[in-house]
Amino acid sequence: MKQTRTHRRKQAGSNDILNVLLFYVLPFFILNGIIFYLFTAKPKFDITIGDTEDYKTTTATITIKSLLPIKDLTVGKDGETLTPEKTGSRTYTVPITRNGVLEVSMKNFNGMYAASFSHINILDDTAPAVDNYELDDDGIITIYLTDSQSGIDYESIYATNSDGDRVFPESQDTSASSVQFEMDSSGLTLHASDFIGNQLQVTFTSHKDGDKEVLNNIDGTETTIRPDETAAEETM
Repeated sequence: MKQTRTHRRKQAGSNDILNVLLFYVLPFFILNGIIFYLFTAKPKFDITIGDTEDYKTTTATITIKSLLPIKDLTVGKDGETLTPEKTGSRTYTVPITRNGVLEVSMKNFNGMYAASFSHINILDDTAPAVDNYELDDDGIITIYLTDSQSGIDYESIYATNSDGDRVFPESQDTSASSVQFEMDSSGLTLHASDFIGNQLQVTFTSHKDGDKEVLNNIDGTETTIRPDETAAEETM
């Protein structure tokens, strides 16, 4: 009998400890864990930059990954504030028309803050560039062009001479990305666009070095004109 009572007391004691753990200690830790999470959880989100079909525009998608409600969402690019459009319960989109750095900052209802950056470089906002150039003994200048995105629009290429007259290439080789003009030593200004409409303007000059005509350096004379800048000039 004594042994039975002792066994029951031990069993009752074990049950009391288990009850304390289940109904007091465990809920205490769970409740405090929830409170800690609610007060310290930071926003979590992803930024996805979509592909571009025209090299002019793309879309940035912001997907919220955290569970807590969002109090504030701010989107900017290169110092300009952008307005996101809500396209789903936890997604926002922003149209992008220029390359740059997209900054997204988000604040939870608990005041915790998070920010992330995404570099955008898939749009074509740069005109074709001069890769190389050379002048032969017959006074023909060969200009090699490069454009890594939308490509060179060879039908747009022409030049103006020192008298302001428009001249067209003597020849062009699309496989070598080159065009040839008769050189004007006083100034030959090349005009070339890509398929988006970004325009290159660069002026070549030359001088006599003994009996030989030598090209001057064009460093610092290349100018890029974007299509929107051209349109703005035409409306002025």
